Amino acid sequence: MGMVTALDKFYEVFEGKDTDNVCFVYESMHYMLSYRGRFIITEDLENQEEYKYCFDEHGRALTETILNSKVNRAKDKSIREILAGLPPEKLLV
Repeated sequence: MGMVTALDKFYEVFEGKDTDNVCFVYESMHYMLSYRGRFIITEDLENQEEYKYCFDEHGRALTETILNSKVNRAKDKSIREILAGLPPEKLLV
């Protein structure tokens, strides 16, 4: 069936050797997720405030921790939920 959501694309590319970061925009926030760097950086596009979240996990545990993180403006939606609602072309590799 192929990729239906940005979450599908995320699973396909995130831990890949050729992928340094993936990025997307959601509700006036820019997100950069890094597997190799083990971080999430968000930028509020309205007020240019930037936030960095770092993680100690590795491998699959890191991927799941990043997906379960609630770093949106309201802190009420996980990265997994956001990506599940976006089309695959919105996730930039």
